[in-house]
Amino acid sequence: MLLQRTFEERTSALYRQGRISGSLYDGLGQEAVAAAAGLALEDGDVVAPLNRELATHFARGVTPADAFRNFLGRGNGPTFGRDGNMHFGVPARGVFPLVSMLGNLCPVVVGAALAFKRRGEPHVGLTFLGEGAFSVGDVHEGLNLAGVWQVPAVFILQSNGYSYSTPSSAQMVNTNLAERIQGGWSIPATRVDGTDVLLVFESIKAAVERARAGEGPQAVECVTLRGHGHAAHDDARYVPAELRESFVGRDPIERLEATLQQTGLAEQANAIRRAVVAEIAAALAEAEAAPAPDPATMEYGVYANPL
Repeated sequence: MLLQRTFEERTSALYRQGRISGSLYDGLGQEAVAAAAGLALEDGDVVAPLNRELATHFARGVTPADAFRNFLGRGNGPTFGRDGNMHFGVPARGVFPLVSMLGNLCPVVVGAALAFKRRGEPHVGLTFLGEGAFSVGDVHEGLNLAGVWQVPAVFILQSNGYSYSTPSSAQMVNTNLAERIQGGWSIPATRVDGTDVLLVFESIKAAVERARAGEGPQAVECVTLRGHGHAAHDDARYVPAELRESFVGRDPIERLEATLQQTGLAEQANAIRRAVVAEIAAALAEAEAAPAPDPATMEYGVYANPL
């Protein structure tokens, strides 16, 4: 969690300096879900994170230097300088690249889970869905087939109350995503406080192991709140003050730190914070020193046989 928070504080500064192209998305307040999901998986599993799940990448072995190289468009980054955002993955680590269109990764992960089942491999596929994804046909198709085929797929429902600026109540009658996925597609689901990282990890780990044991697709809804707007260009003034106030004191990192202090682990927590700050600084320096893309490689990854 802290690795994602500290990394995104640095990318926010880089964005304001004009060193990151396009827009910038972060997961402020949702790091517990991303970290817990990544840590709940095992070698051989696959995961398809979205734009707020950087901690999932880190938990699966992607390094902060890898991510910085992508954001800065370096030639040796995951996308070889072709993307300056979160549209990257590391297949060798079982991390599928992000696809921007809502819900597109749902059937992709179902396909991966189907492959595991047909091969008799004890692996699981996991992805994330937000409120907006439930208005997309791809998600219905993916969830329906996951249930029909009983594949080992796990769906993490990031319930932060909004799809960009649209409140959940404006696009669905029942805003309880766990009830929707269980009632609509017969996929077992639980609903938890997404700011309690220990509870989130326990819930996701249990869902992953049920899927791995052959019990079919599973879902966990994590109730959170976006700390920022949809992206850096969105000031989120449409979010009611009373909703924000309801999450005061529920920062997932602060909650875990308080727990560690109560159990006599305050110094260890401080040591982790210092180590993370140093790791992020070193990773950024490494990425800044990396080469720009070679123009001669412009067609790489576009054509099977470069022109």
